[in-house]
Amino acid sequence: MKTLYLGAASLLGVLGLSACSPDAGPVWFPLRSGDVTRYEVRYNPESARDDEVWTLRTRGPVDWQGKSYMQRHHSQGVAYYLEVNEKGVRRVAHQTDMDREPLADESPMWVLKAPYQVDTEWTNPTVPYLLMRKNEYPRELKYTHKTTMTWRIVSVKEEVKLRSGEVLSPCLHVKGEAFLNLYTDPVNGFTDVPLTSHEWYCQGQGLVKFTREEKVLAGFLTGGALTAERVR
Repeated sequence: MKTLYLGAASLLGVLGLSACSPDAGPVWFPLRSGDVTRYEVRYNPESARDDEVWTLRTRGPVDWQGKSYMQRHHSQGVAYYLEVNEKGVRRVAHQTDMDREPLADESPMWVLKAPYQVDTEWTNPTVPYLLMRKNEYPRELKYTHKTTMTWRIVSVKEEVKLRSGEVLSPCLHVKGEAFLNLYTDPVNGFTDVPLTSHEWYCQGQGLVKFTREEKVLAGFLTGGALTAERVR
């Protein structure tokens, strides 16, 4: 996900970034060196995956190719280099725990695009995270398929209630939509399978919740859904 994965995916740029600055990034996604954020990730039964916890640690500023960035390190073993300027927040490189040096992304990927108002749109490449083949290998489609997801800010005034009972407001809600044209079964043939993501960024808090849903008709493939929420 973007964030995820969201995605999941979950971001910084050079402007306003210095070693003495406690925050970087927009008010919707502050980046504070030393911050640790944990997400409880729950999958629906169709996904056939165990629930888990992701931990993201913010580090920086760090230098790379003559510029300063902030890092978000994911507990699954990858760090993302983030840039921010007046145009928004985007990811420019990544580095797994096995890499000696960061690897530049083929093209920078927006995390949040300014202006931070309803109907601001942007696009990013994405892969299916939850779609699986029933009887073929590799089962995961993420190794063989990709598409483009269109993101849009749909609200800047939402209230988010987490499972813990914590209520946060105001929150910026971003929705992502994409389609994959896949051969689902002999009856339906090729079908546009929707991939849908939602992300909520709360003022002064950053990303507090995200979801991903990949629905598919019964046939050769299975879909799934996940929900991730920040936990203390």
